[in-house]
Amino acid sequence: MRDDLAVALELTIGGASHAIRGGAVRAVSLALTSYGASGAVEFLVQDDSSAGGPYEDTLLEDFMKSDLATLSVTIAPSHTDASTSTELPAVKTGGVVIDRSVREEVYGLGLAEPKVLYRRYRVTFEDPARALWSQHHPCDLFVQKSLQDAIAAHVGDAITMTYDWDALAAVRPHVFFDLDPSRGASFYDFVAWITGYYGGVFTFDHTALSYALAKTKDASGDAATLPRGDVLHMESVFPRVARAQTRVVNAYSVSAGRRPVDNAQAATGMFRDLVVRLPIAQDVDDRVTLETSRVTAPDRELRLAFARFPTVQVTPGSLVDVSTKGAFSAGLIASSDPWRVYALTLEARADDEGPERRYGEGAIGFDVQVTASLEQKTSLTPRLPPFTAPRYPGLIEGTVVSEVGEDADITYQVYQDANTQADIYKVKMPLFDAQVVVAPFGASQASGTFYVPAYKGERVLVALDLHEAEIVSLLDWRTNARVPLETQGQHLFLGKSAKSNTSVLHDYESDKPVFKIARTNDKDTALVRIEEGSMFLQVMEASE
Repeated sequence: MRDDLAVALELTIGGASHAIRGGAVRAVSLALTSYGASGAVEFLVQDDSSAGGPYEDTLLEDFMKSDLATLSVTIAPSHTDASTSTELPAVKTGGVVIDRSVREEVYGLGLAEPKVLYRRYRVTFEDPARALWSQHHPCDLFVQKSLQDAIAAHVGDAITMTYDWDALAAVRPHVFFDLDPSRGASFYDFVAWITGYYGGVFTFDHTALSYALAKTKDASGDAATLPRGDVLHMESVFPRVARAQTRVVNAYSVSAGRRPVDNAQAATGMFRDLVVRLPIAQDVDDRVTLETSRVTAPDRELRLAFARFPTVQVTPGSLVDVSTKGAFSAGLIASSDPWRVYALTLEARADDEGPERRYGEGAIGFDVQVTASLEQKTSLTPRLPPFTAPRYPGLIEGTVVSEVGEDADITYQVYQDANTQADIYKVKMPLFDAQVVVAPFGASQASGTFYVPAYKGERVLVALDLHEAEIVSLLDWRTNARVPLETQGQHLFLGKSAKSNTSVLHDYESDKPVFKIARTNDKDTALVRIEEGSMFLQVMEASE
C-alpha cells in the first residue's frame, strides 16, 4: 500500500531530547509483540547553516556520545476516517537504542570548501528489558524470599514492572540464579524461562513502555470492529500440536515411579519424560499439576495482511472483531468471537528518499506493509520470547552451621525441616552475605556405612538449584587431621576439639607400618600402639 504517514520520533541521549519531524523520516521497520518490540528508523537531518541555509544539526554532538539512548516512535496516517471524521489510531512503541550509525553527504567535491549539507542517521532499538537484561548476568541468592523479590531486585532503574501472580509471590526456601555469560542465559532469559515454567504471562505495554508478569492474559475491554476494507487477505493458521505424552518420572528410590499427564492428542508410544528426584509426595503431585496445566493443542490463529493503514487499533493486546459486522463474508471460518492481536509488523519506506522534498513537513508518503497475528481472546497459548534456559546447578562454597556446644567446638547438628520433618543441614553462604540455605542430611560425602557428618565451619561445595541445595563435596581437612607427607599416613580424627577427641592413625616409621588409637579428654589419655613385634597399651592422666 501507499499512504501518507506522520512519524513522530524522539531520541533521548544522556538526558538530552531530540525530536525528529515526520518529514525527515525515510524508513521505519517495527516488530511488535505482546512481550516486546524491536525495530529500526532512518532519518535525515539537514545542516546547511554554513552555506546560509535555515537548518542546523543539533543532534550530532549527542549522537556521538556513548550515553544510554532511548527512542519513542509514533506512526499514524495523516488523514482522517471519512465515515466518522475522526483521527485514525496510531501505532506507538519505543525502547533502548542498541545500534546507531550516521552517513554524511558531502556536496561540492572538487570545490575549495566541500560541505556536509545533511546527514542520514540510522538507529536500531529493542524494548528496554530485552536490550538491557540481555546483558545482565548476575549470580545471586535470596533466602526465604519470593521469585517476585528476586526479579524486582534486578529489574533496574530503566525498567518498570508490575506483578499479579501468586506463583511469583509465594515465599521459597531460596531463589538462586547463576547467570554467568559462559553458561549462556541472561537475566532476560531467566525471566522468560520462569514465566514459561510456571505458566504465566509476560507482557509489554507499548504505550507506557512498561511490563507486567501475571498469572493470566488480560481479557478486559471491548473488541473493535475491523472493516473488511482494511484487510488485503486473511489466513488461518493451525499451530503445531504436541504429540508426546508428558510423564513426571520420580527417580527417588523410596517412591520411584512414572506419573503420566493426559494428552488426548499424543501419538502412541511417544513420551516426554521429566526426571525429578523428589522425596515428598506433595511435591510430585504439584509438578504433575503444573505439567497438566500446559497447553498441548493450541487454538487456531489468524494472520492478516492489511490493504491500508488499519483504521482500528491493532497493536499487541488490542481486541478486534473479524466478522460480518465489518462486512466480512459469513462463509469465512474466522470466528465471530473476539480476537486478540499478539504481534504486529510494519515496514515503511519513503517514496522519495532525497533530502529536500517535504523535509520540514509532519507527514510524507511511504510504501507500507502491515501484517498482524491474532489469537482467540480465550486462548491460553503462552507468548514468550525465544530464550536460553538457565543451567543448574551452580556450584558455590559454603560453611556448615552447628549450634551445638561452644563456638570453638567442632560439632555437627541435624536440623529438621519445619514442613516435611526431613533431616537437613544448614549451610552458611559467605558469598551471599552469609545467608543460610538448607540441604538434605545424607551420606552424600562418603559411604553410608561411615557416619561422620559434616562439622561446624567445614568448607563444603554446595550445588544450588533454583529452590533446592545439596552438599556435593567436602573441601578441607579439619584441624589436626592432616599428617606429614613423609609418614604416608591415613588418619581418622574424631571429636570436638584438640582436648576432646579420638585419633585413629596408620602411618610408617622406618618404613614399617604402625597403628595407633589415641583417646584424649583434657588430661586423661589412653593409647593403643601396634607395631612390628609389639603392642603397647597406656592409660594415664597428665600432671599439671
